[in-house]
Amino acid sequence: MGNIMYHYCNVEAFKAIIQNKTLWLSSIYNLNDYKEIHWIKEKVLKKIQEITTKNNYEKFNTFIKFYENKQPNVYIASFSQGEDLLSQWRAYANDGYGVAIGFNTDYFKENNLIKTSKVLYNESLQEKEIEKILKPLFQMKDRFDFDSYEFEKFSEKIIDDINYLSAKSKNELFMEEQEIRLIHNPIIVEDKSTKRFIFENNISPMMFRAVCGNLIPYFELKFDNFENDNEPILEIIKGPKNKFIDQEIRIFLANNGFYNVKIKGSKSSYR
Repeated sequence: MGNIMYHYCNVEAFKAIIQNKTLWLSSIYNLNDYKEIHWIKEKVLKKIQEITTKNNYEKFNTFIKFYENKQPNVYIASFSQGEDLLSQWRAYANDGYGVAIGFNTDYFKENNLIKTSKVLYNESLQEKEIEKILKPLFQMKDRFDFDSYEFEKFSEKIIDDINYLSAKSKNELFMEEQEIRLIHNPIIVEDKSTKRFIFENNISPMMFRAVCGNLIPYFELKFDNFENDNEPILEIIKGPKNKFIDQEIRIFLANNGFYNVKIKGSKSSYR
């Protein structure tokens, strides 16, 4: 049995997740912190600006153009390390009427198309990660054919590492969420010959849902294939206002293939 990460949700979402045995990994551009996608980007650009001189200007300017044009194709599902957090009940579980689904982190390690990562909130550690990622660029000689395919591929590797860091980093003001993320980075290629977009290394076809006047892309992550010694769901935490009857919820879970699941109640007195 692995560590547990908790997905807080309302009853309707809980029912759909269990019955469909599916999680949705949504675009990082549609998260609760609207500045999140720019959090690391601003630090990266500032770091490059600090060491840019007339001698290395062409190198860094070309790199930044690549970076600006390569938008992150990052899709995530959010969880928390905390099994009974009042802030999570309020924000994501219908003000405490919902549940927290305790997923087994070991189960998802078997899928090489997704990564499981704790969110990094510490700014000094974020800065160190940025310096580590950018080090090959900083050490590269300043005289080179920066319009070459070789430099473009060199830059793409660095940009991919930056985008992954962006996907797992947040402002420290969100630290109390204790967030863990499932991260999916599909390759999306525009095929002009067929006038379609081609997806590589994707866990499902790209889906879309309409929310509050916006069209949000997402991918479906199935968890319907598992063994008894590595089940995807380990426990359910009922919110402080939840009305579930334990026996009834056990029947619902068992009839959908999840028999060995613990049912627990919130310890919060929140009403």
